[in-house]
Amino acid sequence: MKLLATTARFVTTVGMTVALVSSAACGSDSDAVTDPVVDLTKLDLGAYQGKPADLGLPKNMYVARFMEANRLGDVLPLPHEVDPNLTVGEASETHAFLDVGKEFHLGPIFRWLHEENFNSSVRNYVGGFATSASSNEAYTLSYELVSSALLFSDPESARVAAGELSKADFYGDVPVEPTALEKYPDSVARWQPAKQLLTTWTANDKYVIITNVINHENAELGVSDPKFLTDLAAKSIAATTDSLRNFKPTPVDQLMKTPVDPDNVRSLALRRPTGDSFINIPGTFDLHGAMQFAPNPKILEKAYRDNGVDRVAFDAGELVRAKDSAAAQKIFEERSAANRLMRKVESPKGLPNAVCLNYKGPDTKIRYYCHVRYGRYAAVVFSQQLLDAQQRISAQYSILANSK
Repeated sequence: MKLLATTARFVTTVGMTVALVSSAACGSDSDAVTDPVVDLTKLDLGAYQGKPADLGLPKNMYVARFMEANRLGDVLPLPHEVDPNLTVGEASETHAFLDVGKEFHLGPIFRWLHEENFNSSVRNYVGGFATSASSNEAYTLSYELVSSALLFSDPESARVAAGELSKADFYGDVPVEPTALEKYPDSVARWQPAKQLLTTWTANDKYVIITNVINHENAELGVSDPKFLTDLAAKSIAATTDSLRNFKPTPVDQLMKTPVDPDNVRSLALRRPTGDSFINIPGTFDLHGAMQFAPNPKILEKAYRDNGVDRVAFDAGELVRAKDSAAAQKIFEERSAANRLMRKVESPKGLPNAVCLNYKGPDTKIRYYCHVRYGRYAAVVFSQQLLDAQQRISAQYSILANSK
């Protein structure tokens, strides 16, 4: 078994959204779909487990904090809800993050800010979640918004942290100037005119909201438009503060007592093996939260909503729970359809109802994707090796079948 060592970008980034465009307007038949008869003993699972996991309670406080940070993703606004032009998502930039350390992936704010003093600046920090999107797939024609919400145990800790975090040095040997947001006079705002980059720090109740706005196109053209940056930052802060009113933080002393899988969905998802990327932390999201990771959430959200998707688990792959088997079958059929970039290849031995595709596009990080449906669940896994992808989807099917 060869483990996936490259960045695990979820399958939504390689054409699933396009495939689902047609289904978005079709809805789902109410008739049940019969599951085929599969002899589980004949499936090749490799070294993967084929039974549901008992995730129980968090094993340590880091796991508990990551769970809480992931929950923020369910309430934070999607970038296109802040600015309708921000439709190009990037899964690797959207994720939960904790402290700075070799065991954790950095939040996307550290693309522009030094991280050396982060840990000493965030007393009573629980966890954060970052969202990200740009206005164009072409970097030099785009502007970008990265919004990060950091949760603290109490408002005073958040207030102090906002001030300390705002002292971070910027990367790049270009001047950094102070500025201000008219609508948020208490926010700290600094920008780099040469890069057309604005960063703001805003304390709000138990949260620190860090907003990065960068206009790559203007920087490329040598155009300076600070008002554009401050207006977009203000809109993002407003949308984020409104959404956080709907979030109920778990008391810190209850984090270790909160079940890892309260929805009994992630226990049905194939576990991510050591060697795969953990930039996107495993977790379960509602429909809104799952759209944080989609490259075109407007299209995908409608397709999922039409098919009654209420939970999506991300672990070794993506497991979608639809309203019924017919809805899950529609999602499976649409996103496993072959096209110019996704060529159909051999299905796993003993699992002819699975579909495997070979990606032939320019992004070669992941080559093989395998899909299957069982009951009201539609699943996809991915790997650089076909046999590994086949073993993963066989294991995923076995987990679902053994959950009965």
